[in-house]
Amino acid sequence: MFHSAQSTSPASLADKNSTSGDPRRDSEFDQIFAEWKATGDPRLRERLILLQHNLVAYLAWRFVDRGEAMEDIIQQGTIGLIQAIDHFDPARGVRFYSFAAPTIIGEIRRYFRDKASVVRIPRRVQDVHRAINQKIDVLTQELNRSPTHLEIARSLGMEAEEVIEALEMGMVADPVSLDDSLPCIDGAPAVVSDHIGESDPALELWNDKASLQSALSSLSQQERTVLEYAYFEGYSQAEISRRLEVSQMHVSRLLRRSLARLRAILIKEQ
Repeated sequence: MFHSAQSTSPASLADKNSTSGDPRRDSEFDQIFAEWKATGDPRLRERLILLQHNLVAYLAWRFVDRGEAMEDIIQQGTIGLIQAIDHFDPARGVRFYSFAAPTIIGEIRRYFRDKASVVRIPRRVQDVHRAINQKIDVLTQELNRSPTHLEIARSLGMEAEEVIEALEMGMVADPVSLDDSLPCIDGAPAVVSDHIGESDPALELWNDKASLQSALSSLSQQERTVLEYAYFEGYSQAEISRRLEVSQMHVSRLLRRSLARLRAILIKEQ
């Protein structure tokens, strides 16, 4: 049905008024569109697509430096064009170019997201996400505003939770870089990484705590108990002596001996 695009430059596209600046072309499109809507003739639909081929090529040139073949980008943009033609309603008073351009660009961008995504989204979720985005374009034109999740769900016969999940999964496929710029705060430039968070002191001490736990397990039960009473529960030597029913001097010797053994174990493990 479609032929590969010939080598086309932005200048030649501009000469052909590919951005819908030619009244004769607009008039021809409007006339054929009206005939197609009245008859449903697939040949008229194909003529509409061919009439707007330059529009797709013009928009596709924005993505020419992203490492993909121009023919592939145009082919993907043509899918967006077909969707725009199928859902366009002249009665809304919007020119076809204004309605179609966001749909074409959106389809091309989805193509690049699918190709370069660092997170592999299941194909079923990708298809649902694509269907939702197409429905958003249609409902936005019909309602003259952005549709709610509930409105999208009802139009697709889905639950609102399914719509939200699919949209969130689609966002995962296009993660934000830590180096992306943010609006200036107090006149100073900022990037995403500036607001990610700070180091967790508890996490930084995890290795020390793990080493201490291992060293304590090497002590006798009495040595561990003395250290726990003194340094974890904050008991005085007099309180420890009463609990263990030993003299305070014995507690003092136990503490010195336990700390010495603990220190030696930790030094050995380093």
